[in-house]
Amino acid sequence: MGEAFFYAVLLGAALGFLYDFFRLPRLVFNDKFFFDFLFWIISAIAVYCYYLIFNSGAIRIIYFLLIFIGFLLYTFTLGYVTKSLEIKLSKKIKKQLRKMKNVSKSFKKVLQSKRKVYYNIFTRKRKSNDPVTDEQL
Repeated sequence: MGEAFFYAVLLGAALGFLYDFFRLPRLVFNDKFFFDFLFWIISAIAVYCYYLIFNSGAIRIIYFLLIFIGFLLYTFTLGYVTKSLEIKLSKKIKKQLRKMKNVSKSFKKVLQSKRKVYYNIFTRKRKSNDPVTDEQL
């Protein structure tokens, strides 16, 4: 029984780490729904597997409380420390992504300008090969 309690708290801490792991992409991409949904799916599967392993699938409120306590322990200790680091890191990543976006825009302009040059060359060749009619004179 004590072993199951320990692993419940450990599972809660692991879920706290998982939530902390998904915090960085949430901050960078501003897509809270997708990453929250993914977190809840993974955590539901993990808790279900925990119940199958330690309690033969029987649901007990005490284990939910212990998992929640483990989650809170992680969140208010290591999660508190890493949150400020992740916020700073996400700002730097956003800045780099903006730079990459600007570079890709300028590269796109270069490619479009080459396409326009090729278009003009080929359309002029085609026009020069066409016979001259009275209307063009």
